[in-house]
Amino acid sequence: MKRQKRDRLARALSKGYQAGILGRPRENCPYYSLDARSHWLGGWRQAMEDRAMMA
Repeated sequence: MKRQKRDRLARALSKGYQAGILGRPRENCPYYSLDARSHWLGGWRQAMEDRAMMA
């Protein structure tokens, strides 16, 4: 059970990063649970930092 939960959170992080790289707004977060949402936003923030460094 814990492995599945970890995989779900890793997926949320990855999806957030992809959304950030594409320049999508953070309001587009598809997750409602606190854990998944925070992971998605963490990935999104990291992507925004990476985009700023590339520009």
